[in-house]
Amino acid sequence: MRELAISTLMFVGIVGWWVSSGVHRQAPLVGSLGHSDEVASLEAEVAIEPENIDKLSRLCRSYLERNAPGFALAAIHRAPSKVRQSPTITHLWARALLREGKASEALAKQRSVLLHCQSNACSSWLFASAMRHEAFLSAMVDNNVEDYRRDPDRTIQAYQTMQTSTVAMLEVP
Repeated sequence: MRELAISTLMFVGIVGWWVSSGVHRQAPLVGSLGHSDEVASLEAEVAIEPENIDKLSRLCRSYLERNAPGFALAAIHRAPSKVRQSPTITHLWARALLREGKASEALAKQRSVLLHCQSNACSSWLFASAMRHEAFLSAMVDNNVEDYRRDPDRTIQAYQTMQTSTVAMLEVP
């Protein structure tokens, strides 16, 4: 009988500790990402004008700044096909894919941006940014790194094997 009482007391104590620790709670999706009224207004603007590349670009950049690449990808996937084919949006698409751990897909998107910019007029900033990202993604893919967060040592090794000097800005939570 004494063993049963001790076992019950220990079980109740463990359950009480687990409940009070908050392990079972989930963090709110949007609130924990720091989404603000600015993001809400950008979302509303994109909903009103889905063909506006500049507004979608600002929304995607806001998501990426808040470490929410999944939201950026969702916004891009909801956009009309013509908007998704824009080099600006494709560049942001590649950045979001990289942060989602899909370096091979991101590389393909960056290469399509570069192809577009070689035959059409693109801003100097977009072309330079796409070149930097493509160089870094190529090095990652060549070193079999798909997700920089899961394999930071090989990511650094890939960065060090690059032929040109490039600045890679990666967010590590």
